[in-house]
Amino acid sequence: MTLPDPLPTDPDELERLYHEYAARTDDFDENEFQRLMDARLLAWGIDPHHMTAEQLLGAMSESMNSMLMNLYAAQEAAPDDETSSQMNEIISMAKQLREHIHEAVQDMDLSDDRPNATPT
Repeated sequence: MTLPDPLPTDPDELERLYHEYAARTDDFDENEFQRLMDARLLAWGIDPHHMTAEQLLGAMSESMNSMLMNLYAAQEAAPDDETSSQMNEIISMAKQLREHIHEAVQDMDLSDDRPNATPT
C-alpha cells in the first residue's frame, strides 16, 4: 500500500490510514509505517524526534488504550471459548502493562514536584 505524500495532517484521516495500513500484511513497508507513525505523533502535537519523557510515556499510554480496544474487539469476535480465554489472558497482560506505564507517569510527576529535582 502506498501512502499519500505528503501525508494528511488531519488526525482522524491519519487514524483511518493507520488502521488501514496496519491491517495490511501483503505489502507492509516498515519505512512507510514509520512515516505514518511520525505524522500521527505530529498531529497530536508531539515531535517524534525530540520527545520529552512525559510525552513518550503519554504516547505509550495512548497506544496501550488503543491496543486494549482492539483486543476487546478481538475477544468478542473469538471463534471459540479457548480463543476467548487466550484473548482474556492477553488483555490481562496489557492491562498490567498499562498500569506500569501509568505508575511511571505518576512517579515522574512526583519527582518533578520535589524541590531541586533533576530530570532523569
